[in-house]
Amino acid sequence: MSDIHHKILLIDDDPALRSMLGFSLELAGYKVVEAGSRVEAIKALSSAEYQVVVLDMGMPPHEFSPQEGLAVLDWLKSRQSLAKVLVLTGQDAQATSYLALKNGAFDFLEKPISSELLLSAVKRACLFYEQASKLKQDEGVQQLQVEVTLGDGVKAIRNQAEEKLIRQVLADTQFNVHEAARRLGLKRENVYYLIKKYGLQR
Repeated sequence: MSDIHHKILLIDDDPALRSMLGFSLELAGYKVVEAGSRVEAIKALSSAEYQVVVLDMGMPPHEFSPQEGLAVLDWLKSRQSLAKVLVLTGQDAQATSYLALKNGAFDFLEKPISSELLLSAVKRACLFYEQASKLKQDEGVQQLQVEVTLGDGVKAIRNQAEEKLIRQVLADTQFNVHEAARRLGLKRENVYYLIKKYGLQR
């Protein structure tokens, strides 16, 4: 399957950013549909299947909270669970990224985002989408076994994203667990758990 068949839904309330990113994705051979709000996004998702969804978390009427982005993630989880979601985060990026990954996003990208970075993230997401849909077509026991393996693959990506985020926050805060917890919107014991999970040291 070539990239030309891959449909990308680009959801962001900033039309200038949307057209810039959309243009670079189209140049790379992807078919791009744009949406400027949660309502537009869900309308687009209801009428077609998308392999990758690029989702801005903060959109009107709640641009300063991830509420709208989380609602789209929630919708996708129950109706287009194969779609891989790349989350764009602006303000309060760390807590938002963490929330998005916990709610099933495939990876996160911090704004301002370069076209190169977006393209390589989309390419990787398409690869995982292809594997997942191939497996869906296979039947029987083999499918089950492979699905578990693939599930681990996606989990590994999410874990990588989570680890990258935790490392970054701890470095930014000089390993101040209290401050790291505040930035991630977590309890302190959760941060201790993550430090242990990824074997992080000062």
